[in-house]
Amino acid sequence: MGRTTRPGRIAALAALLLATSVEGGEDADGRAMVREARKAVDAYHAGAARSGGVLRVVYFVPADAEPLRDHVERIGRVVEDVDAFFRDGLRRFGRTWEGLPLERKSGKLTLHTVRGKRPADQYHYSSGDATAAEVREALRGAFDLDREHVLVFYALCRKGDDGRYVFDAPYYGGGDRRGGLCHAADCELLGPRRLRETATKVVYTEHYYPRVEESVAEFNSKYLGGVAHELGHALGLPHDDGGPAERGFGVSLMGRGNLSYRRDAWNGGPAAYLSLASALRLVSHPLVTGSDRGRWEEAGGRFESLRVAPGPGGVRVEASLVGAVPPYAAVAYVWPTRDATDHGARTYPALVNEGGAFAIDLDGLRPGAYHLRLVGLHANGAETSLGLTLTVSEADPGDRLVRRAEEALMARSPDARALLDDRALAAAPTPEARRKLRLLRDVLEPRAPLDLAGVAGDRASLGDAAWAEARVGWGRVARNAFGFDDGFRVGAFLQLCGRVYDKGLYAHSPSLYAFDLGGKWTMFRGAVGLRDGADARGSAVFSVVGDGRELRRSRVLHAGEREDLAADISGVRRLELRAEGGEGHTTIPGRSGSTRR
Repeated sequence: MGRTTRPGRIAALAALLLATSVEGGEDADGRAMVREARKAVDAYHAGAARSGGVLRVVYFVPADAEPLRDHVERIGRVVEDVDAFFRDGLRRFGRTWEGLPLERKSGKLTLHTVRGKRPADQYHYSSGDATAAEVREALRGAFDLDREHVLVFYALCRKGDDGRYVFDAPYYGGGDRRGGLCHAADCELLGPRRLRETATKVVYTEHYYPRVEESVAEFNSKYLGGVAHELGHALGLPHDDGGPAERGFGVSLMGRGNLSYRRDAWNGGPAAYLSLASALRLVSHPLVTGSDRGRWEEAGGRFESLRVAPGPGGVRVEASLVGAVPPYAAVAYVWPTRDATDHGARTYPALVNEGGAFAIDLDGLRPGAYHLRLVGLHANGAETSLGLTLTVSEADPGDRLVRRAEEALMARSPDARALLDDRALAAAPTPEARRKLRLLRDVLEPRAPLDLAGVAGDRASLGDAAWAEARVGWGRVARNAFGFDDGFRVGAFLQLCGRVYDKGLYAHSPSLYAFDLGGKWTMFRGAVGLRDGADARGSAVFSVVGDGRELRRSRVLHAGEREDLAADISGVRRLELRAEGGEGHTTIPGRSGSTRR
């Protein structure tokens, strides 16, 4: 470019079949939120003595077995890698941190070995309480299990005569600022050095899966991810599938990211990331602040003036958080009541002001019943929690207005302009209706596309960018809208998994969108899927290609599914986004919903 600017990323949101954008730099909004949270936390801990607290690591061996091969070196590398994940996760939000304070001796990780009282066949997945009692007894005097954060690895993996690995280890965790305990399984194949072994296969059996056959690389993504996920629980992190604005980042570690840990190391798809909600909680954790001030005290927190009412994008939660220990943030965790677990909890973080007041907008929720857990965060690492149920109604006072304008736009009616002018937007009954009307007006009055090679900022949506080449398999190419014409008018919005997106590309397969990047941008992020309402028989595969080399490829996606894609595009001059029919066919978006081969 002949100038020095911050490297760019192409930031992504979702569309019909391709949701795309390019970014450069970090999560600016998240960084700003964490920066303000740190001010409150740092002020509370100013002048406090260093605690000296460390993360303890234990290696549990049953009475009739020996430690697994190279366990000392391997466990050391595992813990260092997981520590780096948390360290880098906070650094992404601008929190300079050297990582968890690991217990070391002569520079090496201290591994406390505990010999179990029973043979291996008497320990199972549900034995966590029993093994914790044995660890507590064995290490009494060395440290207090109830006032420490402890990670336990188990040598409860055996290899059968058929070459299959069998795991009988506990695998869960829990804790808070005062202390925490988590369990993880060891295996001779476990270790970050094996994250690229895609050609070597492993077969194993564990509590949840009778038989799994996969690469050693994928095995390590799951089992290293399990260590990181359970350690997160021991540090007090609940399940958390990330916020709506984080959908293009990958898979939240505390959601289902335990299955996606460092998948980018072997081009295995979206990798795990540390969410903003998790980062906000860790900011005040004693192992991060290095301070024990208030660690053993109750925050005495409560929510006052709580109000849940219609708001921008859906529902607004307003309240004040007060307590003996200063609050600094609040997080709303929301998941459908029909779900068996809270793994899919969507998170909505907010800062509190000096008086403790905050407002959280719960956007993107489909009509239905939800669990709402409201959590207030205090500077000593404590939390104040309140559980509610929430019903999102089908009725939106702006729906009819939006639908009328949408139909006029697709029909190219002269009424469309009046339905989308400034006066119509100002009169919209809700902020969400106003947003959708603005999206329709942008389709009616499109802006000149951006030249990506000349953008001065560090982020751009591909929905706004000029393409070098574009074609779709059905209909016409379209930016920031679903493709429609006189014979095909099923909707103008880019709607995927219940969410209407501002930016993206209509890309009915087989399709191609190509962009000239000028070598400026460094990261592509996108979400892909079949538009809501797509025929159930349709499927598609999406790929990201840089200068002729495939960088990322999705799995075969069907209606109701989406996948986040990310790719390093440093130095790439021509970026291509492709959609192909999956499983040998592609859906024709006609009235019959038929398929062709």
